[in-house]
Amino acid sequence: MSRFENFGQDLAKIHLTLKIHEKYVEDLMEEILEVGKSLNLEPERRAEGYALTPSHRAAAIGLPHLRIAITENLITIWVRSPYALDEEKCRLVGIDAEELYRRLLTGAIKMAEILRKYSEKGEYIQISLP
Repeated sequence: MSRFENFGQDLAKIHLTLKIHEKYVEDLMEEILEVGKSLNLEPERRAEGYALTPSHRAAAIGLPHLRIAITENLITIWVRSPYALDEEKCRLVGIDAEELYRRLLTGAIKMAEILRKYSEKGEYIQISLP
């Protein structure tokens, strides 16, 4: 199994969910998006919430990125296209594949910490990390 297959398996294990009172959603999302920005993962609006990606082009060519869905008071975070981590595609957009993997994993871990903090006010939390 190649290193990138292992990375894809790790990224596919990332699933974070928190159900929380609606009055906390805005503050929670502010903290989540700040984590992304601190790792140079820029938030792009999507119908369901946000994509946190190193660039619009990286998302457009199908590289993995963090997705955040917001449905009223339910926040869900996962990696879109976890098995699409590819050295050639990464080179096309000027990033290192291993570095992208680390940024996504670090972001998910930090976001899980934020969800745990808010879970004291929440109704339900589920965290799956590699």
